[in-house]
Amino acid sequence: MKKKIVVLAVGMMLLLLIAGCNRNAAEMIKGGSVQVNEETGELTFTAIVTDKELEQGTPFQTRFFFEGNTLKEALGTDLVYTDKELKSRKKKEGDVTQEVTVPLKNKETLKQIIKDIRDKDKESVTIEIVNEKGRIDDRTIHEVKVN
Repeated sequence: MKKKIVVLAVGMMLLLLIAGCNRNAAEMIKGGSVQVNEETGELTFTAIVTDKELEQGTPFQTRFFFEGNTLKEALGTDLVYTDKELKSRKKKEGDVTQEVTVPLKNKETLKQIIKDIRDKDKESVTIEIVNEKGRIDDRTIHEVKVN
């Protein structure tokens, strides 16, 4: 019986160690939010990113990935890129704020969209940092500001 307990304890410790090492992201996303303009029917997605974890000259771009039928149908897409590709700088000069505004195709679902984004159990809006090698970092955001 004692051997089983020891084997079980060692197995649990290894499982915790493996689970803790699973995230291999660069920790580039400092924060983000979604700003809702009810008058114009637009959503502005904001990401605050840093290049401190990258080698100098590494290009990267911010994009927003949308999950859930309500949000994707209201925006008409499931992925939006920011206009500007950035490069990590020699002097790590601090955070960069990137924004992209998307008009809603279906304004009737606005209340449901806000509810879905705020729901911590859903991953409705995910900020992703990508380059030619793939995804560098990602973070789901739940902060919504309504105008």
